Amino acid sequence: MLPHKTARGAAALGRLKVFEGIPAPYDEQKRMVVPMALQVTRLRPGRDFCHLGELASQLGWVHAGLISRLEAQRKVKSAAFYVKKKASLKKVAAAKKEIAADE
Repeated sequence: MLPHKTARGAAALGRLKVFEGIPAPYDEQKRMVVPMALQVTRLRPGRDFCHLGELASQLGWVHAGLISRLEAQRKVKSAAFYVKKKASLKKVAAAKKEIAADE
């Protein structure tokens, strides 16, 4: 909840950025998991929940198909990046091992 009627809340609302998916400048950055943030989202077994996309689709949002297609493309790109990164790290480790053996 944001107190949007106060000056401080209006300024905070002005600074708020909301994106669908991962926009161009941020898709190249390394993603990380924050364990303390996950504690808030964990639910007890048997608790009801819904996803925001499902709720929005039921209320008339028409871009769910587009977002799922873009998410599938992102996952393919991310998997290719991960394979390339693992190969690069493997080469670096082999080079370091070779240099250490030469000394």
